[in-house]
Amino acid sequence: MSVSRSASTTNLHASARSSAAAASSTPTSPPLSHGQAVLVPTEDHLPPSIPRPLFTTASASAENTPSSPARTSRGRPAEASQHGARGASPTPPTTSTVHPSLDDLPALDEYITSEPSNLLQILPDLINVLERFCLDNPDTCQDVWSRLKVTLEWIERRKATIAMSLPAKPDRPTSPACAPFPQEWNNVHNQVIHDDYAYLNQKDNSQVLDYIDRENAYSSKMLANTKPLQKLLYKEFVSRIDEAEGSASVIMSDGYEYYTKKIPGEEYRVHSRRNPETGVEEVYLNENELANSPAFADASFFHLGFAKHSHDMKLVAYGVDLSGNERNSVSFINLETKETLMDRLEGVYEDLEFSNDSSCVYYTLLDEHERAYQLKRHLIGSDVATDQVLYHEEDEMFFLTMTKSCNGEYIILNSSAQVTSESRYISANAKDLPVVLIPRKENIQYTVENHDSWWYILTNDDAKNKWMFRVPALDKMDPKPCSWEEWYEHRETVIEHRDFVLIEDYQLRRNHLVVFERSNCLQNIRIIDLTAPGFSAYHYVGFGEMVYSLWPGSVNEEVADLSKTALYDTNILRFTYTSFVQPKQVVDYNMDTKSMTVVHEERVNGDVPYDPSVYASRRLFATGSDGTTVPISLVYRRDLLGSNMNPPVPNPCLLHSYGAYGACTNPIFSTSRLSLLDRGFVYAIAHVRGGAEMGNAWYEEGKLWKKPNTFNDFVSTAEYLCKEGYTSPSKLAIYGRSAGGLLIGASVNMRPELFRSALTEVPFVDVINTMFDTSIPWVSFEYEEWGNPTNYDIYECMKSYCPYTNVNGERLARNEYPHMLIVGGLNDPRVAFFEPLKWVAKMRGERRKWRKILEKQGSRLPGSPLRNHSSMRVEEDSLGEFRAGTTPGVSIVSGVGRTPSWAGSVMDSPVVANSNFNVNGLDGSRMTEERMILLRINDAGHGGTSGTYSYLEDLALEYAFLIYTLGAPMRPIFPGFKMSEGPSLLQGTYSGPAATLYGLHEHASAMRPQVVDGVADSDGKEYEAIDRDTRSSDEESLSNDRRLSSCNYNSNKKRKGGGNVGDVEETEYRSRGNRGDRGQSRLYQWLANWF
Repeated sequence: MSVSRSASTTNLHASARSSAAAASSTPTSPPLSHGQAVLVPTEDHLPPSIPRPLFTTASASAENTPSSPARTSRGRPAEASQHGARGASPTPPTTSTVHPSLDDLPALDEYITSEPSNLLQILPDLINVLERFCLDNPDTCQDVWSRLKVTLEWIERRKATIAMSLPAKPDRPTSPACAPFPQEWNNVHNQVIHDDYAYLNQKDNSQVLDYIDRENAYSSKMLANTKPLQKLLYKEFVSRIDEAEGSASVIMSDGYEYYTKKIPGEEYRVHSRRNPETGVEEVYLNENELANSPAFADASFFHLGFAKHSHDMKLVAYGVDLSGNERNSVSFINLETKETLMDRLEGVYEDLEFSNDSSCVYYTLLDEHERAYQLKRHLIGSDVATDQVLYHEEDEMFFLTMTKSCNGEYIILNSSAQVTSESRYISANAKDLPVVLIPRKENIQYTVENHDSWWYILTNDDAKNKWMFRVPALDKMDPKPCSWEEWYEHRETVIEHRDFVLIEDYQLRRNHLVVFERSNCLQNIRIIDLTAPGFSAYHYVGFGEMVYSLWPGSVNEEVADLSKTALYDTNILRFTYTSFVQPKQVVDYNMDTKSMTVVHEERVNGDVPYDPSVYASRRLFATGSDGTTVPISLVYRRDLLGSNMNPPVPNPCLLHSYGAYGACTNPIFSTSRLSLLDRGFVYAIAHVRGGAEMGNAWYEEGKLWKKPNTFNDFVSTAEYLCKEGYTSPSKLAIYGRSAGGLLIGASVNMRPELFRSALTEVPFVDVINTMFDTSIPWVSFEYEEWGNPTNYDIYECMKSYCPYTNVNGERLARNEYPHMLIVGGLNDPRVAFFEPLKWVAKMRGERRKWRKILEKQGSRLPGSPLRNHSSMRVEEDSLGEFRAGTTPGVSIVSGVGRTPSWAGSVMDSPVVANSNFNVNGLDGSRMTEERMILLRINDAGHGGTSGTYSYLEDLALEYAFLIYTLGAPMRPIFPGFKMSEGPSLLQGTYSGPAATLYGLHEHASAMRPQVVDGVADSDGKEYEAIDRDTRSSDEESLSNDRRLSSCNYNSNKKRKGGGNVGDVEETEYRSRGNRGDRGQSRLYQWLANWF
């Protein structure tokens, strides 16, 4: 059992937080593995041929009854406390991974009576019991039927009553009103700025917090009718994840094998090591016990920011974030004695490194603007007040990051702005001061690594897509150069600049240089043999899919960090491979023999075995408004693709994008996303300008005064998907977070009629006011991304796309905007909570104002009566209670648990005309065009709340919002379902997973490395738009591939974006030197905050 830590959405300024104890769970020791000498997989990654015990979440124990739920929660969502006073005792979550045994009828009755929708949790088990009983007792079938018949007759009568009746207008809430307080001032351009909601930035103002509470309560009530669907989705999510999932492992210099793993039912991970000789496992850090320890039990948020090991593997330092603001409190554990040291560091960013003698640590501190600005050294056992400041970054546009070199000899300190960087180093073997390696030069970036006698340097100096050179280490030169310019003259070019190949990252081994490249939206790995002269011997690692993702190291950041130094003297490259259809694989690639071994693979559980051949992915190309070709990656269920039906039927579609900071949005597998795909969704990623999928020039075409290109590209991809028949405006939802939220906000202002619903998290939407306010964290840092509004041209450009500035009240009043679900974080250090708060307040205020104007003008509003405008009051209905519409949507599969769609009519389609589709809503009423605007603010940070199961509950709510607003099936459609109008299945066969566990087929064709010595690089020819209807079956078979969301919806429990490793999704790949998206670690940029 575990405790789910909640970030309250309704009682944000309540001082008390209830606490709950978590029962300890003894982890089982995985058996010894007999693989490579250095890298050993754990028991959770045995080949499929080896039988595994079946884990079931159902339990008959008393502790799993409703009166003692398996997981309790500190704080609850809005719906849990909206009927009580603020500060009232929170109620436990109703969704759970367990339910009472079917043999315990009193407990079962209490379980369902307390929350009737809990019936959904036990229906599958009831069906199994009924089936088993009838098989074992065939003579009772008649008696069973006589009892079931009564229930079915009641259901039919109830359905008929609902269909015939037209209930009175439901008692629904009025949307919250926020009183405007007009403020105005003159900017530097002598233009008057008006802002009626500027006061909402007052975090400590009780009226502001009250307004947040009202918005949270309103969104909870509006989404109340989705609770049964949320529970169904949650059950699907939990059934697919590997609740005992372990990470890949690595054997370190002390002979121990290190790894992390989950414990079934627990929210957080445990960190373990095992002696390969004895097989004895030691748990040295249990995040669940830590989260519920006296030091952290009262916190509303818990996230383990990092775990770093000393060189001798005797100490481990771990950082804990208790608010979501990324300020870590650091403690130290002695792994030999298991004692926690007295040392405690506060306000530490995610970078911390030990000296090689383990006597001290180097760490960076955050200032009041959440900027890492100081490098300090702490001697273990000494007073923290005596820690030495080694470097202080005075320029507020620069941010410090730190890492250890691959060979472990140096600690590298980078001082970076958006487009400029400077590098320093400190010997990890001596207590020196930082030495400048490369001085800063405007608009030039550097990434440095040490390789014995050489420094390898990647730079964009006079090269947009970067090139690499090396220079001798200063302490190895005799005589030593007198200046940087003199030293620079000793450089040797390693990789020349190429116009159409972007170098994203690199790693060094004793005998190899590993380069991660990207060309035409595809990633590649280049291996260079450093023992050969002139860097002439190299080969590429090839992959069989056309839409895939890969990144250095493994998913788990602690193990990835340990592997970096452990692998330096080997010929092994470890990387992670995934695609839309391939679960994540951690692969060890032998760079000499060119063979691969999968040491870890994400396991997909579930009631229906996962079959990748059921799904297909494609890379499409839309034409932008200026003629630019924009790539699109998408995935769908082959048998549910509506454009292959006769006649064609548009699919519900979720279109996701980011488009900022040169970050790449990559296709990754997601077990949770299967719940959308199995309901007929098409999931698409628009690789718009502002990212770097097509190189750094692609990025530069979507920043500063060229930022509108990002939004135009996104709109063009949406139009293309509709034109090509994948979806339609009435079936299209869009998603983006942070800077991607700016994209969503700008797009709905530009083309509100093009989208049916919009989901955005922590959106950056008040661009002008934010960029003028230098007191806000990161504003100076952001000038090089968005521009400085004191420049008139930049200011005018910002005005043209700023979502907050361009809210269109008339179009809101006419219900032309999509349904919107907006999520923010009260403690977000990157996008302040008041940005989404002000945005929603302004949209509500402008809509009310324009409705009054239109009433006076006698205009008819959608969903309103034809007469008597003066008495009209139009408000949002809750889901399933929409009124007065005439055009219900159609499920992609006739008769499979549809939800109503508030969309344009498709009733002329024979698929609909020949079906028994009920044109009424869930309650029998007709549906309206009224659109919802929903806001959820939690008290977490940029990554959302924490906890594996809490994350899944949040995700279930977001998915339910999308499914309902798009009118998609409520229930998943299992492969093999016979449709009334069956589609013609797509041609092409799935090429198989990337590789097979433990190298049973180390040379699997889909991932067999292609040895191409000296092959010329891509000529960078731009792809032309592909006509779907004329694609050959061979082209289709090449694109048979397939990524969480982990969209961080606001349920309000402790969670750091991503939660369960199996559903952690990457968003953007950024070099460590640039913080990007208000900054995060490299692995976070890869893996977190993905829908």
